[in-house]
Amino acid sequence: MKLIKNYLIGISTFIILVLLLLFIVSIVFAYTKIEDRFIDSGIFLSMAISAFFSSFILCKMVKKKGLIHGVVINMICVLILFIISSILNGGVSITNTLGIYLAICSLSGIIGGILGVNV
Repeated sequence: MKLIKNYLIGISTFIILVLLLLFIVSIVFAYTKIEDRFIDSGIFLSMAISAFFSSFILCKMVKKKGLIHGVVINMICVLILFIISSILNGGVSITNTLGIYLAICSLSGIIGGILGVNV
């Protein structure tokens, strides 16, 4: 039961961070002359930072198996974002971008999870 609570805290951290960072990215792109082709980079960076910190916080609480918990929590988070995106777009769209999100979040989650256990 405590593990589920820890996962919910980690998922909440991910969602809050990704919303906050995407808001900041949107403000930056709206009020600067940065070209629109860099929007994907801002989104990927927001996802990576959110994945890192959510897995770091989760594994700091769990204190074991940082690699596994880091990957699992971020797979759940990407799945949640995928479901929300599918609902808002009116259909399921599996593209290369989804694979990139999974890879970025998994790698960031692994690093955050390992550091969360060992720091």
